[in-house]
Amino acid sequence: MDAERFAYENIEIPDDRLVQAIYAGMGRAERIRRKKRLSASLTAAAAAFALLFCSANIPSVYAYASGLPVVGEFVRALHIGGGGKTTLHEGISVEVVDSELIVRFVNQGRTTDTVVPYRVQGHDAPCRIDLSLKSLTEEEYEKLEAQIREMKGVSDVYRTLSLEKDTVSFTIVLNRLYDYEVMEQIFPGTLSVRLFQDAYYTAEENAPEQQVYYLRTEGMEQDDSLRALLEKYKAEEPSQVRTQEGSFILAIGEFDTREEAEKRLLELQESYAGAAELQVGSGMAKEVPE
Repeated sequence: MDAERFAYENIEIPDDRLVQAIYAGMGRAERIRRKKRLSASLTAAAAAFALLFCSANIPSVYAYASGLPVVGEFVRALHIGGGGKTTLHEGISVEVVDSELIVRFVNQGRTTDTVVPYRVQGHDAPCRIDLSLKSLTEEEYEKLEAQIREMKGVSDVYRTLSLEKDTVSFTIVLNRLYDYEVMEQIFPGTLSVRLFQDAYYTAEENAPEQQVYYLRTEGMEQDDSLRALLEKYKAEEPSQVRTQEGSFILAIGEFDTREEAEKRLLELQESYAGAAELQVGSGMAKEVPE
């Protein structure tokens, strides 16, 4: 078993070309899944290791590998979800390479082996990414935001309220027809946000303007009233959206039809003693709510 263990532990981790190939392979099916409001996620390392195992022809490797948390340990790529772990750090390094934001955490002059805990959630109307990072200082966030604003494909970025202690939350608004992937790596710890134009639509095939329905509040300031609603509807995983006027609304869910949204509103009215703050709203990928 020692020989097989050595062979397993020395399998070369896939380089960026393989990861990019996996991204490119999302194709038409992925675009259709997004339009149906389904969660889109992948684990790049899983595909890579599966190919390597099949070609290695070492049966005992499977027995050894089955007891290890391989998937997600080396690379995690996702649209929705989270990762990271408690990571002591004194600062961050941020760089933008093409359309990719790369964040590393620094402690005692070296990059840490892991990244801080984070959560990511994507939305279609307007097209945006909600991100939260644990243990980030105000100075570190300002550094991060400045780099995000330099990324191709970014329309806006703004802070949002967080109910979690020592957590910085913010939203990245994407330009129309842009998609994204968040990747986590360890040894060294790297968190990256990669933006790319939706490859499904070509110059000859224009993207349809799809109306998306959701539940929303009236515009509010980022104060205790908004925080109270965040707490009240916490189980519904609400999102905060900055309006054209600069106020913020609370948005819940995304639906293909008004009927679906109205049905969900009735359910919430029964569960939350009226849910008088909520109404049905709608918009498109590029449309910032009023």
